[in-house]
Amino acid sequence: MEHREKEAEIISEILLKAASEPEFRNSLIRDPANVLKDYDVSPQARMVIQRTIVDLTQ
Repeated sequence: MEHREKEAEIISEILLKAASEPEFRNSLIRDPANVLKDYDVSPQARMVIQRTIVDLTQ
């Protein structure tokens, strides 16, 4: 699988988990760098995830 596809899959997993697990979502909002360090995604992907979480919670 191409790295970009794999990364898109990981982003989807993170966002779905954030949508269904309030505790995970709150951790992601409070300390995204710490939560995302466990995932193999690029800095750009981390920014997308952080922006999406912020947008979803406003």
